[in-house]
Amino acid sequence: MKDSSQEQDPPERPPKELPGGAAQALSSALKKTFDALLEEPVPEKFDALIARIREEEMRRNAGNDGDKD
Repeated sequence: MKDSSQEQDPPERPPKELPGGAAQALSSALKKTFDALLEEPVPEKFDALIARIREEEMRRNAGNDGDKD
């Protein structure tokens, strides 16, 4: 018995260009969504995580500066 997933046709590839003004409409909608997301407040847990990551990066960079001599 063959695996049914092997018998399926490969998925169609999307067209390289969208028809009509679809590309511009999609681009505009994505930009509006992105701009709206940038206006959203950052949850405190992510704010704290970002601060820890930045501190760690600063420590690593400070340690690497002394090794370059």
